[in-house]
Amino acid sequence: MNPLLKRALGPWALGAALVAGLGPAAWAQAPSAAAPAAAHVHGAPSPAGPSPVPSATAGQPALSWQDANRAVAQFPRGHADVLRWEQKNLPPLQEAPAHPDAGALTLAVAQRLALQDEAQWLKPGMSAVEEAEVRQQMAAVRRDVQKLWVDAVASRQSVAHSRDILAVAQAGAELGQRMAQVGNWSRARQIQEELSLWDARARLDKAQLQADRALQALWQRIGAGMTPQTLAQQLPLHLPLGAPTEGAVEALSSTPAQGGVPADALAALQARALQAHLRWPLEDLLARRLMAGLGLSAQDMQAAQKAMQELAVQERPMWDPRNMRWGHAFEKAWQARLQADRLARQVRADVQLAVNAYQLARQTAQHTQAQVLRLHTELSQETLLRYNGMLKSTWDLLASARTRIDSVDAALQAQRQLWLAHADLMAVLAGLPYPAVASDASGATGPSTNPAGH
Repeated sequence: MNPLLKRALGPWALGAALVAGLGPAAWAQAPSAAAPAAAHVHGAPSPAGPSPVPSATAGQPALSWQDANRAVAQFPRGHADVLRWEQKNLPPLQEAPAHPDAGALTLAVAQRLALQDEAQWLKPGMSAVEEAEVRQQMAAVRRDVQKLWVDAVASRQSVAHSRDILAVAQAGAELGQRMAQVGNWSRARQIQEELSLWDARARLDKAQLQADRALQALWQRIGAGMTPQTLAQQLPLHLPLGAPTEGAVEALSSTPAQGGVPADALAALQARALQAHLRWPLEDLLARRLMAGLGLSAQDMQAAQKAMQELAVQERPMWDPRNMRWGHAFEKAWQARLQADRLARQVRADVQLAVNAYQLARQTAQHTQAQVLRLHTELSQETLLRYNGMLKSTWDLLASARTRIDSVDAALQAQRQLWLAHADLMAVLAGLPYPAVASDASGATGPSTNPAGH
């Protein structure tokens, strides 16, 4: 079980944890004792010996009310004794041991395998533009592999959470069958638990399909010389908490997630992205050379910009050669400067979007882990306390277990989104455009206002 899930469930959730861990097969009668019927029917005298009550299955005839009362009378305190009996007589479930190679395929190893397959190398005699192209291709490979690796690891964890939800639903459906069999529940109430079971099964099927797709996508990219099963065995069992904080995002990681990014740190990131861009250094150099050839300074360009703004507000703008001379060389330098500045604004906007997405994802991940799980844990304690005081039922414990497992999966998805946002930020700082489609925390995609490409 996921360590986050263990902390969320906690040792105090005795009833829910026991019930959630028992499927229909585990509810069968133990050879040495009879399985009780989980029903609140009291007042009947206790028989001399235990009367076996088989697990309710489809097509089995309903018990008479006399048999039901005799069976329930063995456990005068209802669900509390039922859970205590099952804890004593049914063996605990054991977690499957992890594969010896689990965790060998780290993110760094996956990226190294991808770069080896892509064969992106800097070669002697390359021009500055060719070297920049190779570096951007390598950055794109690292970004894509990081997203594939994160999806593969997180989707496997989601499968485990879906299995836990299914175990809880199976326990609820089995208890519902018992309640309906002894006459304490109507068929309509039992159907609600059966529908929850079918929803849990559909959720598990969907999670398994997504995990298989993520695994196959990663295997297609880096799986040379290994099978998908071998690759799956080498993946880590859990997504690391917190995204990497090397170099570029160290300044962001040291600032509070709720606060804004310092202006100097943002300016440094934008300058790095501009220098790593494939086109901007060349366009900026061309504009400065053309301006220097005409003897134009930055102040001259600002004055020309002001004059152009005054002309733009006129209904029929017309250039006055008496105020400023106009020539082909000046127009070429002017257009080069405008094009370089426009591209610089786009790169800076990409950095701003990537930084904002990273900060928001980091804030959401920290808040989910620190607050949401804590609140659900406190709710679990309160539910168990009221259950022990006979103010809550087994169904409240099951509902609390479902809610806590969902909160654990929500924390996983928030952590997944943080890793994806980190991949986008590193790619933007390497000179790549911010992706036109950004992923949300649930894995769905939505349109971005930024065009794909500079």
